[in-house]
Amino acid sequence: MNNTRDLSFLDLPFINQMVFHPRKAPSIPDDTKNRYSVCISVEESIKICGFLHKASKQAPTLLFFHGNGEIAQDYHDLGPEFQKRGINFCVMDYRGYGQSGGEPTFSSMFNDSHKIFQQLRVYLEKNGYTGPLSVMGRSLGSASAIELASYYQSEISGLIVESGFAYTYELLQRLGIPKKLLPEDKESESSPLPLMNKITIPTLIIHGEEDYIIPVNNGYALYENCSSKEKELVIIPRAGHNDLLYLGFDKYMSAIESFLLQ
Repeated sequence: MNNTRDLSFLDLPFINQMVFHPRKAPSIPDDTKNRYSVCISVEESIKICGFLHKASKQAPTLLFFHGNGEIAQDYHDLGPEFQKRGINFCVMDYRGYGQSGGEPTFSSMFNDSHKIFQQLRVYLEKNGYTGPLSVMGRSLGSASAIELASYYQSEISGLIVESGFAYTYELLQRLGIPKKLLPEDKESESSPLPLMNKITIPTLIIHGEEDYIIPVNNGYALYENCSSKEKELVIIPRAGHNDLLYLGFDKYMSAIESFLLQ
């Protein structure tokens, strides 16, 4: 797509193997009264799939991009928590994850996020959903959420970033990718911070105080670089990267509920 950044310089096999950990779902569970499978075509032969946990057609909808070792079905227990708070929760996979086709790369992740957003908007309108649409990303998924929020500010009501990274090269090196594989003159192009500078819609940043995978200074940097006049930073005490929900569930959900329903 013409309006996406070109991050194909990160589409190296070694980088993909270290960043993406796709896991297939054995089968797609049957739709229930309040949970629907959603599949979106991103290429002629490739679909990205996920699930919409429905609260009501008048409720706000949250489009969620998960972390690199997760799949949409991992969020079946969390979906009802959003529903009972009056929030529609739509969690989408990446290529190669869950029931989705293809193989994940950095550039496809960003390109697909635009197609997912655009087609989800059409789906919601076609099916009578009238509430506002916000985007959220956790960990790796924060990059997709920030990407969309920077491009579609007139169509997105708010941005939520959980355990997000501000320094792409630093994260890649933490994952074991040698610095010599990363072109020095491209570092700023891969960073979310220039995009955060463009964002003026309401923004909520959530981060674990003791996150060792993506340290909390990343959360502070995303918050400080965001240009919104309505922004909030929530630090979950003692929480790391993967136990944030366990250690700070009430604070986490309360912050999101207040943000989306204000």
